[in-house]
Amino acid sequence: DRIAIGVDVRGTTVATRGWTQEAGDVWALLDRLQADGCQRYVVTDVTRDGMLTGPNLELLAEVAAYTGKPVVASGGIANLDDLRALATMTDRGIEGAIIGKALYSGAFTLPEALAAVAQS
Repeated sequence: DRIAIGVDVRGTTVATRGWTQEAGDVWALLDRLQADGCQRYVVTDVTRDGMLTGPNLELLAEVAAYTGKPVVASGGIANLDDLRALATMTDRGIEGAIIGKALYSGAFTLPEALAAVAQS
C-alpha cells in the first residue's frame, strides 16, 4: 500500500506517452491493475491538468467506487473551494490531492490549503 499507480485519463480513455497516445479503456486498465494488487491510485484528468479549471469530481468518485481503493486527485485544482470539495469526498475514497500548479501560481499557500481541508 506504499505504491500508487498514476492513471492519466482523457474522458474514459487512458492517455500515455506524454498524453499523446491512447491506451484503451480506463475501466479495463483498472481491472488489470486490481488483479495485479494495486492498492492506491493517482488519477489525473489530462484535459484539466495544469489548467486551473477544477478537478473532475465525477471521474475521481467513479474510480474510487469502481476500485474500492484510495484515490489521490490530480488535475485542475484551482482554489481552496476545490480542495474543500475534495475533502468532503474522503468517505468516497478520495484521500488526497496534488496541488502543484495552483500552489506555484499563488492561488493559495500551503498553510491556507491545509487549513481549508482541516475545516472540512
